[in-house]
Amino acid sequence: MDNAANLAIFLTEKTGSCLNTWAGKLTAAEQRGLFGRFLGKGQIVIDGARETVANRVKVCFGLDTDDRNVTAWRSL
Repeated sequence: MDNAANLAIFLTEKTGSCLNTWAGKLTAAEQRGLFGRFLGKGQIVIDGARETVANRVKVCFGLDTDDRNVTAWRSL
């Protein structure tokens, strides 16, 4: 299966629909198994409606967050 299909199945298992958004922590091994590559440390955000994956990190001394490495599913 390709990575986009893996992400759709993952979202369906975690949220009940492949169009929802899931955010949480994944280890490097889990990221490589799911996306085929390592996005980074921090919180991983998988958005099914926009079909993107992002790495959410804390900025501004932990008072704010920023989405980095925003990648479309088709680019994985």
